[in-house]
Amino acid sequence: MNILYVEDNKINAMVMQKMLSKNASNIIIAENGLTALKVVKESTLDLILVDINLGLNQMDGCELLQRFKKMDVLKNIPMYAVTAYAMPGDEQRFRNVGFDKYFSKPVNFKKLISTIGKLKEQV
Repeated sequence: MNILYVEDNKINAMVMQKMLSKNASNIIIAENGLTALKVVKESTLDLILVDINLGLNQMDGCELLQRFKKMDVLKNIPMYAVTAYAMPGDEQRFRNVGFDKYFSKPVNFKKLISTIGKLKEQV
């Protein structure tokens, strides 16, 4: 399974890569939205995980999601928010923007891996 993880924090990216690669997933890391837009044009993906806050003076995860949604190549690719925004109402807010699922940080890897496992069964 090919997973793109858009994350500006190198430590968070390394942890995610280590945890998900244990489950036979190929993790591609993009440190910002512009890099992610290039990756989706060059890679076949099964899932996209997007941090919401991608750094100062960068497009945020919601804007990136909207750009992804306009790309035919990503039409059927699930996109999950992975974010430190964890206040009441945040999950619904990000679901309303168009994310298929929401995971707050620190990520519950057992839940994320289980969700990805269900997705693998459908692919």
